[in-house]
Amino acid sequence: MKGKFGSSGTYFLLNTGAKIPAIGLGTWQSGGDFCAEAVKTALSVGYHHIDCAHLYGNEAEVGEALSEFFKGSIKREDLFLTSKIYCTMNSINKIENSVRVSLKNLGMSYLDLYLMHWPESSAFGDATDPPANSGSEYRQFLSKLKTAWKAMERLVELGLVRAIGVSNFNIQQMKELLKFAKIVPAVNQVELHPFWRQDELVKFCQSKFIHVSAHTPLGVPTSAPKPSESGSSEEDEPGTPRISFSRSRSVHGPMLKLSVVAEIADRHKKTPEQVRLAYSF
Repeated sequence: MKGKFGSSGTYFLLNTGAKIPAIGLGTWQSGGDFCAEAVKTALSVGYHHIDCAHLYGNEAEVGEALSEFFKGSIKREDLFLTSKIYCTMNSINKIENSVRVSLKNLGMSYLDLYLMHWPESSAFGDATDPPANSGSEYRQFLSKLKTAWKAMERLVELGLVRAIGVSNFNIQQMKELLKFAKIVPAVNQVELHPFWRQDELVKFCQSKFIHVSAHTPLGVPTSAPKPSESGSSEEDEPGTPRISFSRSRSVHGPMLKLSVVAEIADRHKKTPEQVRLAYSF
C-alpha cells in the first residue's frame, strides 16, 4: 500500500520501475499441505503476489504449488515473489547462500523482491514481533548494517533478485541505512492497519520514494503451528533454527470483531475483512 497506483489500483510502482501487485498472499503460519493448497487457491482466483520467508519454514510447499501452475498458462513473469532473510549475527556473511536456499526451495531462478526481515539480529522473536535483545546488541547490528546491505546489493548485481528492501524498520533505522545505501530500498514492509497506523513512518518512506507494504493487515491468529506441524521438506541454511511463533502485543486482539469495524462493514454492506483491506489503499 501507500505508493503510486497502477491501472484500476491493481499494482504499485516501485522505485526500480517494477510493478508490485497491490494485494498479495502472506504465507506466515501456513504449513505443509495447507500452505500448498492456500497458494494454489490464491493463484486460481487471481493473486499474482506471494510473500514468503525462509524463516516461515514452508518455501518448499510454496514452490510445489507454483510448479503445478507453471505447467498451465501462468508464466514466471506473471508473478511477483517476495522472500526475506533473517539477519542473525552469524548469517550476515551468508546472505548470498541464504537467497540461493530460498530459490532452490521455491524452484525459481530469481526473486522479484528480497527483504531484510528485521533490523534486530541476534535473538529470535516471532515473525512479526521483534526479538528481545539488549541495546548493545542492537548497536552492534547497526555497525554491521552497512556490510549486510552491501551483500544485499550484490544480490541485485548477480541477478538473483530484482529488488531489495527491508521489513519492520522504523524511521531512525531507515535513516541509518540511507546514509550509505547505493541501492535505495524499494520496499519497507511493516505492520500497518487502522490500529497501528505509523503515519510518520509512511510519510518518511514516501518522501524517499520507498514503497510501504502492509503486513498482517487483518491481525494475527491466536495460535500458530509448531515447527513439527509444518510438514515442510525444504532445505535449511546450516544453523537456521525452527521456531515456534507466539504473540504478545495487545494491539493484536480480535480486531475484526471490534464494533467500529463491524459497523462500517454493515453500513457499506461489506465484510470486516474487506473494510480492513480497503484501509490499506
